[in-house]
Amino acid sequence: MEAEAGDFLAQAEAALDGGGAVELESNVLKGTVRLTNANPQVLAMLATDAWRNGSGTVSATSSTPTGFGASTGSLVSVSPSEYRFEMLVEAGARGDLGVVYTVNATRGNYSFPGLSGVTVQPVAAQPAPTEVTLQSCIGVVEYQLGTDATCQTPATVAGVSVSNLSLHVPSTGLYRSYITPVARSATLIYRINTPTGPVLTEIPVQVAAGCDEVVRTCIPVTTPVPPVVGHATGAFEIHDARVLYSKSMSFSGPDSRSLSLPGPWSPVSSPATWWTVPNLPVGAYAVDAAAYLGTGRNFTVYNAPSLPSTLSITEGQTSLLTRQVGGVTRHAYDMHPAYFYGSVQLADPYMRQHPGAWSSLQALFFEADQDTNGDGVPNNISISAKGTYLSAVANGGLSYTAFPGTFNPSLGELASTTPYEQVLPSPYDLPTTWSQNGLVLNFWSEPLINNAFTTRPGLYDPARFRYGLLTTRSSAVSAYSVVLNPEQRFRIDHEYCFNEVQVAYSATLGRFFNPRADVSGSFSGMDWRNQSVSYVTSAFFYGTPAVWNFPNPATYAETSGQISLSLPQGTFTLRPSASMVSDSGTVNTASFAPIGVTLGCGQRIKLVPPLAVSLASLEGCATSDSKQVSGQVKSRPAEVDRIWYRLNDGPEVTLCTNCGFDPTFAFTVPLQTCDNSIQVFAYTEGMSEPASAVEQLVWDDAADGPSCPGSFCVNRPPVARCRNLTVAANGTCGGWASVNDGSYDPDTGDTVECVQTPAPQYPLGSHPATLTCTDSTGLSSSCEGTVTVRDETPPQLACAPVPEQECSAGGATVNLATTATDTCSTVTTTCTPVSGGIFPPGTTTATCTATDGAGNGVSCTVPVTVRDTHPPTITCPAPIRIERTGPDGATVTPGVATASDTCAPPQVTGPAAGTYPVGTTTVTYTATDVGGHQASCTSTIQVTDSQFTDPPNVTMCNLPRYTRETTLMACGWTTPQPNAAPVASASFRVDGGAAIPVTPDLSGGFVITWLPLAEGTHVIELTAIDTRGATTHKQMTVTVDLTPPVLTLLSPLPDVSLASPVVTVTSSVQDVSPTTVTTQWLQTSTVDSGTGQVNHTVDLFNRGFVPLMVTATDAAGNTTQLLTQVFIEPAPPAVLAQGPSASAR
Repeated sequence: MEAEAGDFLAQAEAALDGGGAVELESNVLKGTVRLTNANPQVLAMLATDAWRNGSGTVSATSSTPTGFGASTGSLVSVSPSEYRFEMLVEAGARGDLGVVYTVNATRGNYSFPGLSGVTVQPVAAQPAPTEVTLQSCIGVVEYQLGTDATCQTPATVAGVSVSNLSLHVPSTGLYRSYITPVARSATLIYRINTPTGPVLTEIPVQVAAGCDEVVRTCIPVTTPVPPVVGHATGAFEIHDARVLYSKSMSFSGPDSRSLSLPGPWSPVSSPATWWTVPNLPVGAYAVDAAAYLGTGRNFTVYNAPSLPSTLSITEGQTSLLTRQVGGVTRHAYDMHPAYFYGSVQLADPYMRQHPGAWSSLQALFFEADQDTNGDGVPNNISISAKGTYLSAVANGGLSYTAFPGTFNPSLGELASTTPYEQVLPSPYDLPTTWSQNGLVLNFWSEPLINNAFTTRPGLYDPARFRYGLLTTRSSAVSAYSVVLNPEQRFRIDHEYCFNEVQVAYSATLGRFFNPRADVSGSFSGMDWRNQSVSYVTSAFFYGTPAVWNFPNPATYAETSGQISLSLPQGTFTLRPSASMVSDSGTVNTASFAPIGVTLGCGQRIKLVPPLAVSLASLEGCATSDSKQVSGQVKSRPAEVDRIWYRLNDGPEVTLCTNCGFDPTFAFTVPLQTCDNSIQVFAYTEGMSEPASAVEQLVWDDAADGPSCPGSFCVNRPPVARCRNLTVAANGTCGGWASVNDGSYDPDTGDTVECVQTPAPQYPLGSHPATLTCTDSTGLSSSCEGTVTVRDETPPQLACAPVPEQECSAGGATVNLATTATDTCSTVTTTCTPVSGGIFPPGTTTATCTATDGAGNGVSCTVPVTVRDTHPPTITCPAPIRIERTGPDGATVTPGVATASDTCAPPQVTGPAAGTYPVGTTTVTYTATDVGGHQASCTSTIQVTDSQFTDPPNVTMCNLPRYTRETTLMACGWTTPQPNAAPVASASFRVDGGAAIPVTPDLSGGFVITWLPLAEGTHVIELTAIDTRGATTHKQMTVTVDLTPPVLTLLSPLPDVSLASPVVTVTSSVQDVSPTTVTTQWLQTSTVDSGTGQVNHTVDLFNRGFVPLMVTATDAAGNTTQLLTQVFIEPAPPAVLAQGPSASAR
């Protein structure tokens, strides 16, 4: 025991070199920060910028001794170029010699040259503050981006930066920076957004300006060419049972894109559901993916590790985010995750022995538990912001998840009822190094207000206030970092025994709030379970007075306070700091002298300035009914007036008075059966309360077996640990594996034997297995794991050879024959290209894949050759005849030949466009099919010349100007002039269309042919060309008219009554040719234009209803006849002359 106590005291001495507790012995450091510029232009800039009212920071960093610092943003503006500051800094770390600092200051983005060698002594040695002045004269560099070389019009750009320079933007297009006089080269970068994406431009610039100098550089900006684009697509699925909440992707390269992916997973088997990113500027892109999955404590934040290569985007193409792995195409984010798993046990045995006591472990805060709507998804899906979780990282990736369990005060521990499981997917399912870099514990003892940590004095119990974060992990890299394959599992347990430490804070000058302790430390040795462990811990904790998310926190500052924190077994250094408030009301943060502490298991340590009591760990279990207790009181610079102890809340027993500096102590106490509480106190004059340390010890006599309720000191049962694992099926489709995951017995000397049931081979599928572990004393415990037997052997597959196929209609229909067998399940075979489909000409490698019921696949390939053995057919275009257009002939674009082939459209080559000479040129067209077979035909290009003085004679037979015939005989004579060249060819054309060759009669050059004509007006041309190319044309116009005239009787109207049989008949006619109008066979008139009005006066002779007929006949012979009747009224009776009356006779 003496050796153990000596080792402990050596560790404690090393840890406590910095002093016993936190006494904030500060003094005032104040001063002026000033720009000495006198240039009115610079002063005008300072008077209008964003920092004119004293926006900046002042910081002090100690150089002798190191490790102290302070900073403040609480500044008093004197002018736009000057402000004052004041802050409290550590002054007593070297006694009256003081602490030496380097002071730095900023104004906005400008950093003043630092001031070193500033000494601040304690108030007792230096009652007055330390005053300093930091000053500098700045130069100004400006970069104006404009649309031309004058930069009068600002350019529209984005993302402007200059390497190693802080810029601000006083006006559009102007970028300004304040600098210490210097000259250097730099690179200016800006971005212009185009319809298809951004374009980055880099320009070398100079950063140079002297004191009070303003240097402006004009940067002309040109409009860039919009980048060409391509597209990207792929699958996204994590093969895990957790429920998917959301997923997203991001692309970084020539452009930056973020893509939120709603809906379920996008499996490889369903391309219609794949993510797609359209219109990405071409180039290389780094791709990242993230997902949130699971619910409650299993909720997982996942960010994929970096891909092994970039994604290349090609113009007009859709790029798949895939790669070949072992001959198989894999999608980057089709992932079968590996897992970290294990138990979490956070113990504080003091709680079990002191009902009603308080442990920081009761204040553990899980973001995963904050679920207002009850959907299983935390209110804040970034569970690392404030929550308790496990953190794993891998080359740019991460996975955060919480763990099950709640701290039980009556048991004094948080023990997860089921192992935690941390999902670790890796892109392309490649082996990846994952590291679990910590168990992160977040402490918050107060209610949440608006989902934020919010409190102030009066709202919390100072004795139970907890706020902090602690991270711990194994010291051995091999225990937390490992290369994992898909679906591989690696166990990492987190089992720690915690202590409560209370650190008293007091200020010798000013006040403070939100005191803080940053903690680092480690442990290596046998822990409270008698297990060999090694781990490192880092943490920070805040104490009281606590002011969080309340306005004016300085109004709650006090001269004393405390931090309560929870730390596992080990040796730790605490680095205190606080937000300090000076007597003038300024606020700054400052750090102070570190302290150290060594802790056991379940201890309660109270550090009260200037004393700190440390106890050698008593390891929880006593080996006899008495125990020696030893330790040390760290006290310098004070002497300890008295040390005493109490056993089981009994009377005080004084160990020493006038104990001196840093005294040690040792004493032996008798132990009662079961729980024993040993408290050691130390006091010196002026302390508000004694410093103390509390240790728990259990005496349970092994001779009569366990007699203390819940005691773990006598013959504890073995710890059975099980795991779930997957094994490959053997040749009989079965398998077996042990679920034992490191079961052990916590008692020294005990042996343990574990038996698994059922023991024989398991069939395919998942099967529960019970592991029962029994130690050498007969105690046992059991656990259950799962053995999953999986078929991982691919089927056997053979592809049958395919004979050569004849090409027809673009390819050949080919059926692929395969033979596939599997030991454990049926096999599905698919081929690409699909069997029974069309294979193109040439040799195509078909790949057939056989997949068994477990998803194992195997492929084979077979070449399929399709040949074309038949030549193509080709038809040449009609001959071309064209008049010379220049001295060398005529510019001609030859016609296009048509070709066909039984296999695929052949390639056709023919004469090129260009100048062809006067005369007839024979041109050749060739068709070549995919088999290399060819076919050819010829046509002619005839260039004529009408400028010869003795061209052939051409005479045309008369053709009717108007006709109803649609097939017209055309004839004529083509003869050479005397002593001129003979006629080489003759042809008719209709409306300048294709030539219709005719052969002149040898005796007189007579030619004749029949021409099909559509209705309408046509120009019939007869052309004769002699052997020189001399040409003569003759033309006639013929109108084929099949439409009768439109005849309308204007008056008299039908059935009208007329008084006289002499009638004026008015008719209108419409036609394309001269038309003759005849009325009642009596009068005839011709309308030469074909359209007009005719008046005829005719005598109908008879009275009563009399027929009236009008006829119109056009020049082509088309006739329209109108027949109507009119009514001629009876003639009035004749009037007789009256003779002499009878009487007169």
